Amino acid sequence: MDQGLQQFVGAPIDIIYLEHDNRTVQRKIDILTAGAQCVFAYCFSSKEPELFRNQDILAVLPAFPES
Repeated sequence: MDQGLQQFVGAPIDIIYLEHDNRTVQRKIDILTAGAQCVFAYCFSSKEPELFRNQDILAVLPAFPES
């Protein structure tokens, strides 16, 4: 899922992500930088920047506002 992530820099998105323990989770993130191997993004769940490996991003969705 590394193609096109650069286009989302600065705009919140939701991702479906495969964690290190093979659980899939949905995270709302704001991409700070996107490279060939990983994405550095602010994670709204942990409330801090995190590194996400591109190979573990299974889907990218538009971020919907919280109600």
